[in-house]
Formats: sequence, structure tokens, C-alpha cells
Amino acid sequence: MQDFIDKALILRVGRFREADLWLRLFTPQRGLLTAFAFGGSRSRRRFVGCLDALNVVSFLFQPNKTGTYLALGEGNLLKGRRGLRKSSKRLGFAANCVKFFEAVHVEPEESEKSFVLLDQALDTIESEDRISPLFPMLFRLRTAFEQGYGPSLDTCSQCGKVLKTAVAPTLFVEEGRILCGECSSAGGRRVPLNGRVLSILEHVCRNTPEAWCSLELAGEDRRIIYDAVDSLVRWHLGLKWEDGRFLRT
Repeated sequence: MQDFIDKALILRVGRFREADLWLRLFTPQRGLLTAFAFGGSRSRRRFVGCLDALNVVSFLFQPNKTGTYLALGEGNLLKGRRGLRKSSKRLGFAANCVKFFEAVHVEPEESEKSFVLLDQALDTIESEDRISPLFPMLFRLRTAFEQGYGPSLDTCSQCGKVLKTAVAPTLFVEEGRILCGECSSAGGRRVPLNGRVLSILEHVCRNTPEAWCSLELAGEDRRIIYDAVDSLVRWHLGLKWEDGRFLRT
């Protein structure tokens, strides 16, 4: 395997010897990677301002002779996110999104699209004046849809009626589909929806993260969205948020 250059978003950084660091990275071409920056904590030339979590960096990747690990030869900072580190609330939102993203298994063919989504989400959290408390949950929703786990939001999957104007649309979690009130299903976990919630879900899935900040969510709608997204993520992605991290259910 030859050396290669690729840009990467740094998800996590850790120390494993006095001067050496390991990095968990996500790249648009190769997906999730772990690489080692030997001497990275002391380097003043090879990694100037690069090795902080959430930065986007162009790295020179150097496989070892047996191809068992990747070393980082040098890095060029493309995007730093100092603004995130100035606000504990924004940093918490960013950390939640990154932890979820890392827990989801992204197929290589989906890497570029997923990279863009995460990068846009972090830009939004850093720069927008107002961020919805539901932003991390909306990010989970969009990520689930990007991975193919989202139900159709337009029409009842059984009779084809338009869901926004249908009576009592309901999400059937295990089946991963939404039915109108006139159609029945075998049962299982159900989340009652409404036209407003369906419009919000559609808005999130069809627009960039920057556009999510303008969403106005009533208390009941927030509860429904949280319940729907949490149920889909638990059942179809096998993940739950517990003790500050995502665990396999």
C-alpha cells in the first residue's frame, strides 16, 4: 500500500506514549480510519495547529511496511473550529453529533455524502446565532435517512394517501414505515404523528443543517420528534444514548 494524501475530519485524539498521539478520523474517500502521529504532541513543523478534535486537515498517510497501521507524515490545516471551544453548549452539541456519527457504521460508498453532512453540521453549530436544543436529534434523524433507514414521509406506504393531510398518520417502528389512520398493521411499537411533525421531518431530510435552525417546534411536536427518532435509532441502528455515549442495544 502506497502513501496517500486525503483530507480528514478529526473525531478523537488520544495519547499513547509521551510524545505520540492516535487519531480517529473520517475521510470522504475511505471512511473511518485510525492513524498515529508519532511525535505529534511535540512537533512544531509537521502538524502546526492541526491535531485538535473537529479540525479538518489534509494529511499525508504513510502505511507501515506490513500495512497493519497508518502513520501521519504531515498535516495541513484546512479548517479549524476555535469558535466551538469557546462555548460549552455548542461543544456539547458537536460532541453528541460526532459520537453518534462514529457509532453508526458508514459504508465506504456513502463516505463522501456523510462527510459533507457532518462537516456542515459542525459549521452550523459553530456559526449560527441560534441553535435548536433538538439539533443533535435532528442530526441523528438525517443520518439515519442517509443510511437508508428512514420511512417515506410523503404517502402512506400501504394505500398511497398523502400523509400530511391524512387522518392519524402513525410510524410503525419495527416495520420502518408510516401508515395513515385508515390502514392497519400487525402492531408493535407505534408513534402517532401529525402534519406539522411530518413537515418538520421532511424539512430536515431535504435541507442542509443550516436550514434546521429556523424551525419553530411546539412542545408536543418536540416530544413526538424525539420519540420517533429515538425509536428508529434504537430499533434500526441498534444505538441508545446512555451515560454520555452511544451504546449498542
